[in-house]
Amino acid sequence: PLDVVLFKPLLLAYSKALTNYLHRAQGLLLVKKGDFFPLFWEAWTTSFKKETILKSFKATSIWPCNTKVIL
Repeated sequence: PLDVVLFKPLLLAYSKALTNYLHRAQGLLLVKKGDFFPLFWEAWTTSFKKETILKSFKATSIWPCNTKVIL
């Protein structure tokens, strides 16, 4: 279900965060390994929300498991 609903907003949010980072640096800074996670975390927190996660399960006709029903 993640690839159906969640990855596109994550991609767009990461692209926006990266563009903003490069714009603030005026293109003079390289994106280093240590820069990745803060940019990714910003994108993650804006795109992975409870309602979008539930939408992804609904879009694929998979609902979150009811642990009381299993076995």
